[in-house]
Amino acid sequence: MAPEPGSVYSDDASISGDEVLYRVISTGHVVWDGTTPVRVQTNAFQDQNESKLPDLGVPAVAVSVFLHSEVAKSGRTPSELRWSTDHGIAMVTAADVRAQGQGIVKSPKDGSPEHAMVFTLQGAKKSKGQSKRIAETAQILIAPTPPPLV
Repeated sequence: MAPEPGSVYSDDASISGDEVLYRVISTGHVVWDGTTPVRVQTNAFQDQNESKLPDLGVPAVAVSVFLHSEVAKSGRTPSELRWSTDHGIAMVTAADVRAQGQGIVKSPKDGSPEHAMVFTLQGAKKSKGQSKRIAETAQILIAPTPPPLV
């Protein structure tokens, strides 16, 4: 069993409340009206599965995000953060996630100095309610590829 995120990560106070956090999203992270994106779903802000921690190289569950200020410094655009053109980008503020009992820690990854993690300050992982309230504050900056019409 992985340790509680709040015991291994510390909220980085240097990340201001108005910092925009970009989250890479897939088609399944969005509620659609036909081919029109309506809103971000709760699952976009749920912690990754504990079984994936060794592959991800992180000590506890969290949600991967990118810091706007670091993206701007690197000269990259939010579009360049996507894993493929099928993915999109949602955005929330640091204040939005902190209001739900979350912390943010810088976590640079290979070629991505702007990478960070959003983690729960108490407990083993985010509650569904916390993820839902974060998703309710999220805006879709770049929509992923819409699902096929049936």
